[in-house]
Amino acid sequence: MSFALHTQGGLRRWTLTVPVWTLLAATPLLPLLFIALVVVHSADENIPLSQNELVQRDGVTLWQGAFSNPTDSEYRELAATIRFLDAENRPVGEVRGEAAVLRPGEQMRLEAPLPEGAVRMQMYSLQWRTGELNTGRLLGPFRPWEFGYRQGD
Repeated sequence: MSFALHTQGGLRRWTLTVPVWTLLAATPLLPLLFIALVVVHSADENIPLSQNELVQRDGVTLWQGAFSNPTDSEYRELAATIRFLDAENRPVGEVRGEAAVLRPGEQMRLEAPLPEGAVRMQMYSLQWRTGELNTGRLLGPFRPWEFGYRQGD
C-alpha cells in the first residue's frame, strides 16, 4: 500500500494506491481466516457437557454430570468447575473434576450432592491442553443452565 499526494488545480488530495497483486494474493487467505474463526468459536464443543441430571440415591438428591470427548484428539490436564446456583443465580455450591488424559470417546464423570437452594447449574470453567506445542484452552464462565440441559441439545 502506498499513499500519494496529488495536486490538481491548486487542490491537494490524498489517494490510496493498493496494487492489484496485493488483493489477489490476499484472496486465498480469506477462507482460511473464516475457518480459523469458526474453530475458535466452537471450542466449547470440543469437550461438551454430555450429562447434566439430578438423581435420587438413598434419599439424597445428587447432581451427575459428564464431559465427553467426541473428537479424534486426545486432551490432557482436563479440569472443570461446575457451580450450583440459587433462583437469583448466586452460587450455593460447586463441584470440580480433573482428568490427566481424556482420549477420544472417553468421558470425565462428576457427581456431587445437590446443595440446598440450588435450582440450576453453571459451567464455571473448563480447561485442557492439546498437541505437541502444549496448547492450552480456558473457557467460561458460561451462562446458567437448567438441570437436564446438555450441550448439543
